Amino acid sequence: MGLGLVSAALGPSLPSLAAQAHVQLSQISLLFTASNLGYLVGALVVGRFYDRRPGHPLMAVALLLAAVILALIPTLPWLALLSLAVLALGVAQSGVDVGGNTLLVWLHRDKVSPYMNGLHLFWGLGAVFTPLIIAEAILMSGNFAWGYWLVAVLLLPSVFLLTRIPSPSAPHLEPGGAPQKPVNLPLVVLFMLFFLTFVGAEGSYGGWIYSYALATNIAVPATAAILTSTFWAALTLSRLVSIPLALRFRPRTLLIADLVGCLVGLTLAVLGGSSPLMIWIATIIFGASVATLFPVSLSFASGVVTVTGLFTSLMFVGASLGSMILPFLIGQFFESVGPQSAMVIMLVDMVICVGIFILLNWVRTRSIRIADYQ
Repeated sequence: MGLGLVSAALGPSLPSLAAQAHVQLSQISLLFTASNLGYLVGALVVGRFYDRRPGHPLMAVALLLAAVILALIPTLPWLALLSLAVLALGVAQSGVDVGGNTLLVWLHRDKVSPYMNGLHLFWGLGAVFTPLIIAEAILMSGNFAWGYWLVAVLLLPSVFLLTRIPSPSAPHLEPGGAPQKPVNLPLVVLFMLFFLTFVGAEGSYGGWIYSYALATNIAVPATAAILTSTFWAALTLSRLVSIPLALRFRPRTLLIADLVGCLVGLTLAVLGGSSPLMIWIATIIFGASVATLFPVSLSFASGVVTVTGLFTSLMFVGASLGSMILPFLIGQFFESVGPQSAMVIMLVDMVICVGIFILLNWVRTRSIRIADYQ
């Protein structure tokens, strides 16, 4: 939940951070790149630590680092300093994210699917509250800083709790455990590209919908904050509903339904233009559909490959690249071409994502047939 609070902070504070650093929106969008570059660096490193050391102390340190950086961000007046701080925040976020997802798979193993959806449900709960916290801070004090400081304080209980709970052990390192599935490099690469595309779309929508609503005159700042929270609320409620669904349906079936919903939502956003009703409907459909792609994809992967800290890190590397590339790409066209370009870019990205998913299933089926033949 604390990670969700941190992850959703950048989007609704983007205009305020631009004013703080005296730069344009196209320049402040560099913070998306900095955040995800830090996340990428962190994901490349932390997975191996989780394979070798108790996980909960590592997560506690990462959360504490995130709290300190959040408290500092509103005091930094230059874009260069903000970029460095947000980069470090990305490293801390990856430490929590990789750890939480990896340790949960180790704890629940082949029964992880509903628990994984539950984990991401609480991430969504945190993300719902952040835009409202920041909007209320601006409304009451005229300064978004109080919102950041409150989020930083809310992370501290998790730091304490994680140090009190024993860390799950890695099943692939236990003597006498089940043998690892052989590494299938094409599958790993396709999983990375799959994560890259859908996480890029999710992060772009959550990060840019506030500015999109203002630029298209769909909403005033307070309403734009509610629209942003509606996206995260739809995402969160969908993850709640997905917990019992994960007990009844296979991950592959859920993934297909999610991908269709994402295409429908983004198509409505593109066709709706600046229609408030269409954007609200599109936001709810896309948020509900993209919600479970991440947890269900990890559950799907656990039935195909051995989920180690390193594998999870590689998936988060793909996710980080998507969150870094797509929001930055949108920022380059948002003012020069128009805000509608954001929705078009995300729709094209999700079409590519569907193509990767089809290819991934083909490679997986072919690998199974080869293994059976051998």
